[in-house]
Amino acid sequence: METKIKVFGRITNFEEEPLKGAIIRLLNDQFEDIYNTFTDEEGNYELFVQKGLYYAFYACKDYNINYLEYWAWNLPLFNDIELNAKIDGLEVYTLTAFRIKQGFPQLMLYFRPMSLKRAKTLNQTADLLKDSEIIDISPDLSKDDIKVTINNEASEIYEINKVLEYGGNNQRIYSYLIHVSTNKVLYTYDYNRIDIKLFDKETMEQGEGTLFWKEDRTIVSQ
Repeated sequence: METKIKVFGRITNFEEEPLKGAIIRLLNDQFEDIYNTFTDEEGNYELFVQKGLYYAFYACKDYNINYLEYWAWNLPLFNDIELNAKIDGLEVYTLTAFRIKQGFPQLMLYFRPMSLKRAKTLNQTADLLKDSEIIDISPDLSKDDIKVTINNEASEIYEINKVLEYGGNNQRIYSYLIHVSTNKVLYTYDYNRIDIKLFDKETMEQGEGTLFWKEDRTIVSQ
């Protein structure tokens, strides 16, 4: 008999208004739906899923029209979990974390922010987009535009690096690599919840994303 747990929460915009009919998806690493549902009139949803480690969680409404997606990555779903999300015109895609070995106590976060308004502007100039070497739909972020929490404790942003990522077809897209404090709140042998929120001062768009991260540790037996 399968053992199932409940994933539940509420989807809103950044004005805290509930989003009815937002689609909720749990995905495998081939981006195929394993489970899906829709939010009710109050923006609430619930899924009953088999226990396990899931590649990604997706929430969106009116995709590419009014909103871009919320993503949560690497979800350890072994107990009931509440996962609330806010969506707007900024998407925080492919959030990844790693440490620098023997470096200053810290965590490096890599993510690709994408703006709906910037994408729509580019789509209006499709010929230029096709011939462009850089697809520039990323905001210019400062420390004040980025908020990071690890296990619900605020992290300090040490450094911000805007980098180019190869996207295929001889085109590149901007991503960010940021250096944040860990504040001694990291779990050593369990998953850490990392949340990030972004604000684009130029377009006034917002976005957020989540990563569940556990550090790989090497044990040497003698």
